[in-house]
Amino acid sequence: MEKGYKNLVYFFGVIALITFIGFYKKYFSLAPDFPGFKNIHHFHAVMLSSWLGLLIVQPILIANNKIVAHKFIGKISWLLVPVAFVSMLLAYHNQYLRFVSEGQSEEFVLSFVFSPATDAIPFVILYLLAILNKQETPKHMRYMLTTGIVTGGPGLGRIFMTWLNMDVFMAIQLVMLITFFTFIAMIIYDRLRGKSFGINPYTIAFVIWLIPNVLIIFFPATTVWQNFARWIVTTF
Repeated sequence: MEKGYKNLVYFFGVIALITFIGFYKKYFSLAPDFPGFKNIHHFHAVMLSSWLGLLIVQPILIANNKIVAHKFIGKISWLLVPVAFVSMLLAYHNQYLRFVSEGQSEEFVLSFVFSPATDAIPFVILYLLAILNKQETPKHMRYMLTTGIVTGGPGLGRIFMTWLNMDVFMAIQLVMLITFFTFIAMIIYDRLRGKSFGINPYTIAFVIWLIPNVLIIFFPATTVWQNFARWIVTTF
């Protein structure tokens, strides 16, 4: 088994820590009353925390040769991931309703509908690729790692906003930049180590993440997307 798999626990631990720190001031520190928060916020927090916990536990099980337990928890993820995905969509929907109540322009709120494509959808796609490649450990490991990168972005953004007082748009741009170079570094690292794949999983994951995160710069403002988003919000 590839040595890097056993070291994933440290990587996922850092992502979990970043997420906790990022949401500490605005969420975790408000326990147990959580004034101003809805059930959807707690549901989303539990689901994403469960996913990060699973990412940490799985490498530990592999490192200790607990293969049966690893496979069992892997099967639990078949339910956890769809539910976590729904929690992401519900969180976005709640934010959409907030923008509407604040009187934001129709163009702005319809553009916001594109947001799940930048992290929620890539998360599910990368997870599915990890499952489809579960018999090929090096590929499986890399796709699972990239799900952590995608889900860790919001926590990092909150650190920039709540701890460093950055403007939300500046924080988003910085997270995108860091994510971009993280993918590039992993691709280069594999190449330097001589890892041989038809197409490196990190490269595939990078493209899956990059396309919507480039499109969001200009596509949501187009007539095509505005009409499509208007149909989504009026139909669903």
